[in-house]
Amino acid sequence: MQIITDSSCDLPKETIDAYDILVVPLSIEINGINYVDGIELTHEEFYKKMADSPTIPKTAQPSTQSFIDAFKKGLKKYNEVLSINISSNMSGTQDGAMVAKEMTGGDIEIFDTLNGSLGVGLQVLKAAEMAKEGLSKSAIVEKLKEYREDIKVVVYLETLENAVKGGRVKKTKEVVANLLNLKPIVHVEEGYVRVLKTVRGKKRAMRDLLHIMEEKNVSFKDRIVGITHCDCLDDALKLKEEVIKKFNPRDVMVTTMGPVIGTHAGLGGLLIAF
Repeated sequence: MQIITDSSCDLPKETIDAYDILVVPLSIEINGINYVDGIELTHEEFYKKMADSPTIPKTAQPSTQSFIDAFKKGLKKYNEVLSINISSNMSGTQDGAMVAKEMTGGDIEIFDTLNGSLGVGLQVLKAAEMAKEGLSKSAIVEKLKEYREDIKVVVYLETLENAVKGGRVKKTKEVVANLLNLKPIVHVEEGYVRVLKTVRGKKRAMRDLLHIMEEKNVSFKDRIVGITHCDCLDDALKLKEEVIKKFNPRDVMVTTMGPVIGTHAGLGGLLIAF
């Protein structure tokens, strides 16, 4: 079975290659110039250009043709396709995949993760692992539905700068937040990003991320925890160290957050998926 996803998944290249996953890229516009995510623009280049830009970057869903091309390639190689995509409440990518499915024909299943970044990536990885074990497409989809309900994604925002650039927050609120050292923590709920709480200071925020994990009240020994960061690798590695010390999960995957979600999180943002 061919597993297909979009570039919002933020999975590392070695994982994508190991499971023969096809990635359909979204695109990003910065200062009037368009780039294909992961092909014409690396994550590192994106953060540099975003920091220098007076306006927030704009992201666009993949073209229908790019999905059609991926579906045809997957069907030719495996005869069946499972496309696992960013939340339909965050992007039109899911709708584009559905249109491409109708235009392509064949054994194609489209799955809405109701998530972003490694909230997508961990679902893709779980599907790929099950496919490797020989589970049928219908069995994988049923188990993914359960995992989709179980997975938790929480994001720490170091700055409100992008929210101000995007017009979602007034400059005065950003100034007040900076003066009081207030740090928003948001989470993904039913496919939407919603504010969970606001805390004072990064150290307190990091403690709160660990506390939110603890509240799940499960054993992490068989779970993969995912961490993505917006050009703040040191913070991500410190968080990884604390997660291992406190929860001893099966693995902790650390990657950069791509432009699709990183555009809204802003520099210094940290996401944890578990």
